[in-house]
Amino acid sequence: MLSWPLLLQTAILTLLSLGAFAANAVICRWALDSGWIDPISFTNLRLASGALMLFFVMLWLRYSPISRPANRLNPQPDTPSPASQGSWRAAIALFIYALTFSYGYVAVTTATGALLLAVIVQLTMIGYALRAGERLHSLEWLGVALALIGLLYLVYPKLSGPSWWGLLMVTLSAYTWALYTLYGRRSRAPLVDTAYNFYRTLPFVALLALVSLPWINASAVGVALALFSGAITSGLGYIVWYTVLPRLSSSLASASQLLVPLMAALAAAWLINEAITLHLVIAAALMLGGIALVLWGRQHHRKLSGSA
Repeated sequence: MLSWPLLLQTAILTLLSLGAFAANAVICRWALDSGWIDPISFTNLRLASGALMLFFVMLWLRYSPISRPANRLNPQPDTPSPASQGSWRAAIALFIYALTFSYGYVAVTTATGALLLAVIVQLTMIGYALRAGERLHSLEWLGVALALIGLLYLVYPKLSGPSWWGLLMVTLSAYTWALYTLYGRRSRAPLVDTAYNFYRTLPFVALLALVSLPWINASAVGVALALFSGAITSGLGYIVWYTVLPRLSSSLASASQLLVPLMAALAAAWLINEAITLHLVIAAALMLGGIALVLWGRQHHRKLSGSA
């Protein structure tokens, strides 16, 4: 049981990290839709600045005498852990996620992209759980059905859904992010692994930058937004999330991420005047409500079986 001060700190840090994830969607859409930067340059600067921020934080945590006693990044800080260095598979998934994330936000609104990303990630995770032999109960199947109905309602062409190019890019982005999450599920030091995964994307960033030189289109504002997205809302956002994650149950951690589309939609409406339509609200209610039902049903059955 967490004390009240620790509970309040946990709530604040959770909201800050979720706000950072939502800000990534808003910043990406803002920069690309305004024509301040091209998707490839945004992706490259985001990953490179994220890697640099994580490098400095890891360096500080390694050598700072203040942080060493409370260092949660490695469960055995005095013993080097060769396993806590990420993987090339995870790095490739991270790179594809970031690139398709940028291209997706060229074609879809912030709210639509964040909604699709959150729900498709959760559905992908459920699919892999089923493939691994887990069973869904009636409430969970009902939740999956509601989420799929909401997804179909959102993208059905007669209802002026997002472009198919944008839908494809966001779907691929969500799928690769789900893969990245699955690769890191067994990590004993997720922040360390995340840092190494960011480092491993740098060769792909350099190659992509070289190939795309003739098509680079980046203003000072676009570069600044990409750097902010990489260093602050990605780099520091992941640090805050992985700091608070051990205090959250798996179901609460998954459920809390359903707030990201709502936060992104409200921020986009405020900052870049994106409309929140009735069509989007209905789709969001079906999709997020369905996923919430899945998470609640899973937690309920775990409690009944005594495995929670």
